[in-house]
Amino acid sequence: MATRVFAFGVPLLALAVLGALPVSAPGQLAAAHTPDDVTGRGGPPPGMHRVFVDDFSGASLDTEKWDTCYPWSNSGAGCTNFGNPELEWYLPAQVQVSDQALHLIASNTPTPGTTRNGDARAYGWRSGMVTTYSSFALTYGYVSVQAQLPKGQSLWPTLWLLPTSQKFPPEIDLASTLGDDTKHVRVVYHPVSGQQYNKKVRTPDQSIGWHTYAVNWQPSSITWYIDGRTVSRYRGRTPSQAMYLLAALAVADFSGSAPAPGVPPFASLDIRKVEVYRN
Repeated sequence: MATRVFAFGVPLLALAVLGALPVSAPGQLAAAHTPDDVTGRGGPPPGMHRVFVDDFSGASLDTEKWDTCYPWSNSGAGCTNFGNPELEWYLPAQVQVSDQALHLIASNTPTPGTTRNGDARAYGWRSGMVTTYSSFALTYGYVSVQAQLPKGQSLWPTLWLLPTSQKFPPEIDLASTLGDDTKHVRVVYHPVSGQQYNKKVRTPDQSIGWHTYAVNWQPSSITWYIDGRTVSRYRGRTPSQAMYLLAALAVADFSGSAPAPGVPPFASLDIRKVEVYRN
């Protein structure tokens, strides 16, 4: 069962088998693992070779590589994350490929979905997500995603790794941000036990131009990179199980009220390239 905690003081994506999604206390920080000065450049370490790539050069999504919902709800009828105050219902139609990029499109369009119990419910938004659950997973390696994040209150783009066992924790977040604060990115590690590692990184505006988010996951460390610059490093025990990649554009209601009128009616998390390297 999966719980992620955003150190904005609000819950991060919570994911679990069959959508049973508990949320733990917000703002848990493993400060002892947050270096004061992190230096170094990104890129796969010497000796690694590429084992997965998609540059979205085709006319449509490569469904041999990508699913469009969480693995416990991948029937084609859509899904959402019941453990967070999310307002969107994910649909395959909101996942599009054009101009050599993947587009996960959020639209302020009333959409029928269900509750956690299977009862009918209307969602105010529809959006897109992808995962490699059915096609690819890794245990240790270097994952790189080239993306442009959307700007707008209540928008919540995230790139992350989850275990193929569908048992949470662990979880590794390459990048997560809120659309009304695109000059900060969160990098997070949820260990099987112990404190969550959660670092807020100040960046240039991530909604302007393309940026590369990467993580080097090794048995005793996890290192995060943004645009080739090392921004954080965790040292300690890391997951030793297979994990798959997810990308999603959620619309979240963290304030207890619907998104403000200024929220754009359409938004897109755009991804230009995904690469994975392993020893």
